Amino acid sequence: MGLFDIFKNKKTESTFPENELEKCLIESASNFTAQKQFYQKLLWNQLFILTSESSISEVGNKTTEDNATVQCVIFESGHIPIFTSTNRIFDKGIIKEMVPHISLKGQDLFKTLNGATFILNPYSDFAKELIPEEIESILNGTIYNRIDEQELENKKNQEFNEIFEQSGKKQEGLVFLDGYKRKELNEFEKLKLEESIIGFKKCLKIIPEHWQSMVLMSKALQRLERHQEALEQLELAFKLELENHIIPMEASLEAMHLKDIDKAIFYSEESLKRNPNDFALLGNHAMNLLVAKKDQEAKETIEKAIKLQPNDSINKNVESIIKDVIAEKRKRPTFEDAVR
Repeated sequence: MGLFDIFKNKKTESTFPENELEKCLIESASNFTAQKQFYQKLLWNQLFILTSESSISEVGNKTTEDNATVQCVIFESGHIPIFTSTNRIFDKGIIKEMVPHISLKGQDLFKTLNGATFILNPYSDFAKELIPEEIESILNGTIYNRIDEQELENKKNQEFNEIFEQSGKKQEGLVFLDGYKRKELNEFEKLKLEESIIGFKKCLKIIPEHWQSMVLMSKALQRLERHQEALEQLELAFKLELENHIIPMEASLEAMHLKDIDKAIFYSEESLKRNPNDFALLGNHAMNLLVAKKDQEAKETIEKAIKLQPNDSINKNVESIIKDVIAEKRKRPTFEDAVR
């Protein structure tokens, strides 16, 4: 979570914001430049700290780095409330009367109460906790490196999302996630799929382990009959995503296109490990076993599939083929037959 993700803008009758520090505090929720300005102003502006007891607080002693003692209000949570202006002390009417307070430049305050946890403007709609690690990074300047890293990551994510969405749109109407259309592609459609492949490759340069890009790229490659490349992408995705059963199912199909029966059976078995009672996966696996001349296993597998879904026409056809092959009433199906 980002440093400013906790802000929630609510309707308020407060005078907030009434100075540049408070303006930067609001803007920092969605602006990286404003975050830097906020931290700079936090150090150099006057901050206000309560020095006496109120109805909701306790007075505590804080020892400074030079062993001096500062008496200040400390909440039961251990947070020391500090404020960006005197009006912030009275936000929402929680404190109704004037209370003693002192003001210190932020840098001096944080150095004086080194190691303390603060809550900035606790009664405001824009409160912010300041923990010791964050304060230390503000004082030594490393907070700005962190903001730069967050900004770079944010830009990278935005670029990725745009490319991923555009690449997916180029496939609309041309591929299915659980198979692919047999209709012949025209040149314009081929170009759209090629462009989607380029886009997903860009996505993988940004996030190398994004298995969804691999799968969608494989669907375009599959439609273009570039089966070896499609299988390579699916195998990469298979190693990254360990639950999705569609990935090994698609890999099995590509292996059949490449006439690699060992891989085809391996991946159809893996798809069943991930979704054991899927009658469609069982039917695919049964056909792979039949092509591999494992007739008894094919028979047992298709029987399980039929038991799960007795009225499925595809599996009924597979069952008929298996029975006829075993009875030597028809030739064993080829790889080409299995992927039709």
